[in-house]
Amino acid sequence: MRDQPAHLSGDAQRLAATHPQDIRLVELDCMAACDDVPAAMIETDYFPRVNPREFEREVLERLRAMQGVTRE
Repeated sequence: MRDQPAHLSGDAQRLAATHPQDIRLVELDCMAACDDVPAAMIETDYFPRVNPREFEREVLERLRAMQGVTRE
C-alpha cells in the first residue's frame, strides 16, 4: 500500500488493529494501478478507485463470511 492516500492507509491499519488474527497488511511496491489510485487488493480481488467506506465494507463483509464458515 505504498503511495496510498493517508485515509485509506489509516483505515487499513485500524481494521488490522481491530482484527489482528484475521487481517494482515502487505505493503506493495507497485500494483500497476497508477490510473486507478487509490486501489487496494483484498486476497486476490482488485478494487480500483476504492473509497474508504467501500474498502471498510468489503473487508468487514469478508470477515463476517469467514466467521460464519468457521462457526459451522
